[in-house]
Amino acid sequence: MTHLNRRALSLFLAAVLLLTALVSCSEKAENPEEVTQQNPSAVEETPAEAAIAETEPAGPSLAFDKQDYGGSVFHILTCSEADYEYLAEEETGERVNDAVFARNLNAEDYLNIDLDVIYERGDWTFRDSYNALIRNSIAAGDNAFDYVTGMISCIQPLASTDSFLNLNEIPGMELSNPWWVSSMQKELTLNGKLLSIIGDVSLSLYKGLSVIFFNQNLIKDYNLEEPFTLVREGRWTVDKMIELTAENGADLDGDGQMTLGADRFGMVMNEVVYRSMNAAVDVHPVHIDAEGLPVIDDLDDRAISVIEKLTDYLKQSGVSISSDMDGYRDIFIADQAIFFLGKLMMMETMGNMESDYGIIPMPKYDEQQSAYYTQIATASQLILVPITTGNPDVTGHVLETLCFFTWRDVVDEYYQNALQTRYSRDAATSEMLDLIRQGAVNGFDYSYSTSIGGDPWVNKIVSDYSWRSIAPASAFKAQKKVWQKAIDKIMENYQ
Repeated sequence: MTHLNRRALSLFLAAVLLLTALVSCSEKAENPEEVTQQNPSAVEETPAEAAIAETEPAGPSLAFDKQDYGGSVFHILTCSEADYEYLAEEETGERVNDAVFARNLNAEDYLNIDLDVIYERGDWTFRDSYNALIRNSIAAGDNAFDYVTGMISCIQPLASTDSFLNLNEIPGMELSNPWWVSSMQKELTLNGKLLSIIGDVSLSLYKGLSVIFFNQNLIKDYNLEEPFTLVREGRWTVDKMIELTAENGADLDGDGQMTLGADRFGMVMNEVVYRSMNAAVDVHPVHIDAEGLPVIDDLDDRAISVIEKLTDYLKQSGVSISSDMDGYRDIFIADQAIFFLGKLMMMETMGNMESDYGIIPMPKYDEQQSAYYTQIATASQLILVPITTGNPDVTGHVLETLCFFTWRDVVDEYYQNALQTRYSRDAATSEMLDLIRQGAVNGFDYSYSTSIGGDPWVNKIVSDYSWRSIAPASAFKAQKKVWQKAIDKIMENYQ
């Protein structure tokens, strides 16, 4: 357990500064009482306050004024694997750490609370013990956690109206604000009940976004179309990706075969990230109908067409796919791949790449698809509020406040500065990253993939059917009963 007890230090420093200011003012004003009597309501703005006012970011803000919750302790359970979302014990000079540190102080000050963040192992290996910790706390009614977070693939199966509050009804939470993934509100509201969501306080949302890196030097060497332009013009599609990568490898060592580490590939793809192709081409086997119920769709001609294209694509000599994320990153850094499908967080370890590179979203199905969609990784931290939370009003205000200050201050440091300035070499990356975040999605089929099950899971039929060369129509038909049975079981939790 880590108690973020920096607020007391902040208040102490504020008191010292205030005392210093009062002493200074008493020395300068001959009769301070006379000044007050002339205009009792006037408050002189200090230069520091004026500077803050001038630099206050424009845009949406919190819909409620500062609250006073009497310095009460607010308890949060989160995975230690994502401790960077909350853990910042002191200012270190590292910009993202310092932004998280300031975010925590700002939230505590705005609500007059103390944050108490409890870290426990909660990844796939430890999911059962992590979920048991939450279940046992709720069963005991001990209010150990005011809200909990967990990896989507691990914690979503816990969602039940008997255990968690309906987020649509918690005061203070405005889920249409840009610091929430608002698309999830529709996809995960079942029978009118929303039990889980992601907000910007979950910085893992950004780190796990699926992106395509491209080597700008090799793009010029191969005289390929400029990827940024393709994206801007809406022409970055599956067909265009195949055209630019499938046959643009090079047998550098001349041995007649393509070998990783020795030759150059048109595209290297991490298999886990490739699962996000479902979302990218807008193929969702399950949709939420007008009544808020999940319905399994038939696999239409559009979906079969893209699966067949990708099945052929993965057999091309210029393409390589495996679960090796770091290995593919190193191949890309070494100019041995023109394109690399990976996660946004890989930028944090690509600072030593000599060639210029850029980032673009996953491709659309075709030019008629309305937007670029980016799948949120299942390791991103989902937020749920136990029914045992001390006060839903406080919890709503805490969540909204943390997400707002993260959106306003922390994301700017990670997403705008740490990534774009430190790691990226091209100003267009800023535009692309904004586009990627705007298209971030996490549908019912992805959130509940581990509960729905089947072979493959419903969230990765495009990737698995194409990678494993599975006949899509017959395989899909064989799985529908399995998926439907699991969905019916899930819906029992939403009655």
